[in-house]
Amino acid sequence: MKIDQKNYKTFFSKRSFFLLFSSILIVTPIFSFDSVNAKSSRIKNAELLSKRIFDDIFYIINNNESDENKKKSLLNLFDRHADVPIIARAVLGSPWRQLSQIERTNFTNAFRQYLAKKYTAQFSEFTGAEMLIERSRDSGGKAGIMVETRLLMPGSAPIKVGWQVSDASGKFKMIDVKIEGVSLLTTERGEIRNQYSKEGRSISKLINSLLNY
Repeated sequence: MKIDQKNYKTFFSKRSFFLLFSSILIVTPIFSFDSVNAKSSRIKNAELLSKRIFDDIFYIINNNESDENKKKSLLNLFDRHADVPIIARAVLGSPWRQLSQIERTNFTNAFRQYLAKKYTAQFSEFTGAEMLIERSRDSGGKAGIMVETRLLMPGSAPIKVGWQVSDASGKFKMIDVKIEGVSLLTTERGEIRNQYSKEGRSISKLINSLLNY
């Protein structure tokens, strides 16, 4: 095809537009497909983690072991499946920034022991429950994925439980649980900060009170 100088620019512009448009048509579906696959994979991983946590909790609770052994098992579960350092920092709030590294470590360890002792008793109320996943929502940010479930309780109404899962630390970990819309993280934040005030804003006294819960 012969192109004279007069029509060269017009031909080049049309040809460039055609190539660009074709590239968009070809590349965009592939990109979108990969994005959908990635999001679907994140949701699937979050749901698997939520199911694993549920199964592990109720395996521990239903075991005929002492409360002390159940507490130790829950501590191991928190270490494997929950982002305890992130939760501890969120619960304590602004005072966290003034703590030394040793104080942060000591508070985090005391907080996880407090959680294990407290929720050994509370989780026992759900003995015999079965979990049904209803839907999951990916925020795409640090908030992660909310896995919405119902606990089917023998002899009573179902309980709505949401499992907040995030991979902000590099691995999928639980950062919150919402029971009938009430966030355990928010609840603990209020209780820990109230206790911190009662202890004269002394982190060492707060740590001792958590260990002696």
